[in-house]
Amino acid sequence: MRQVLDSHLEDILERVDLEDILERVAGGDRVAFRELYRLAGPKLFGICRRMMRDREAAQDAFQDVMIRIWEKSPLFDRTKGEAMGWMSTLARNVVFNRLADRPAAVLSMSHEETAAVAESIAIRRDPGLASDLGSCLQELEHKYRRCVILVYHYGLSYEELAAHKGVPLGTIKTWIHRAIGQLQLCLSQ
Repeated sequence: MRQVLDSHLEDILERVDLEDILERVAGGDRVAFRELYRLAGPKLFGICRRMMRDREAAQDAFQDVMIRIWEKSPLFDRTKGEAMGWMSTLARNVVFNRLADRPAAVLSMSHEETAAVAESIAIRRDPGLASDLGSCLQELEHKYRRCVILVYHYGLSYEELAAHKGVPLGTIKTWIHRAIGQLQLCLSQ
């Protein structure tokens, strides 16, 4: 059902010239802004929802996105790209800023907490793995262990983790890659 709605929305967006509407918004046209909200809003809210993983926070972020579109619409240049691409980038930036501003999740890195997380992860795959995984997680450097737990237990994406930690995406990918390599080596012994 959702795929049908997304497909239908894409068809509507292809037939409508969002660039013209966005340029009218840049001129202060409130009717054009309502039309833009109606047409592009569902897709932009979807971006916020997927990234925020919390409906209420996504709604707040979406409202911020629409305000930013209203304020920054004069900066849109159709020669540099499509309106939906420009608005989607703006939406992602708003969400990344909000994720970076969130207080850090309280996450103890005590042996007991790590063991509980390892057990939770292992139960889904191999219950006998829990104690070994817990020990191997404890051997990881603190930042690697925290990243692995946030990604594999709490479900953060690499992008969310990079925004949360305030480091480049490539750094997060490297840390996770190293951590997984160290875990594989530890678990194979």
